[in-house]
This record gives sequence, C-alpha cells and structure tokens, in this order.
Amino acid sequence: MKKDDVVSVITLAGEFVGKYQEMIDGQVSLKDPRMLVQGPEGQMGFAKGICSTGVEEPDSVVMSAVFVTPTAKEVEKGYRQFTSAIQLV
Repeated sequence: MKKDDVVSVITLAGEFVGKYQEMIDGQVSLKDPRMLVQGPEGQMGFAKGICSTGVEEPDSVVMSAVFVTPTAKEVEKGYRQFTSAIQLV
C-alpha cells in the first residue's frame, strides 16, 4: 500500500475507510477517516466521522487494526464522493 491509497480497516470496533498514511506496530494512520455504517435493509454508507461522540470529518486518526486491505473500487468511488466537496457524475 502506498500513502494516500484508499483502504478498508477492520478493527475490534468496526470497519473504517480512509487514506492510508502509515502503519507502525499494528497501528494504522488514516487521513480523512470515515466509519462504515449499514442500514436495516443492507444498504451501506459512511458516517461523518469515526465515532458517535467524536468530531465530524476528522482530519486523521490512528487506530489498532485487525487487518488493512485495499478498498473495493465501488466503495472507493463512494468514499471519494462522500469526502469531496465536488460531486462526481
């Protein structure tokens, strides 16, 4: 993985998507992190942050990862639209 690749991070607290910065001793640093949320009918989306009581749209976060993997292209597209001021068509 390269810096700023969009990755999916699985933690004990849930699943997150963000731009990979670095990984040191099982701690991954993400830029523009978002928590993945699912609706009652299986739809998927992004929260405006990484936890219910945290700041909206945090710049970065460091978290313990169970594993880190490249994000699926369709999820990456949705993430980029969600975190961009410009809406892609």
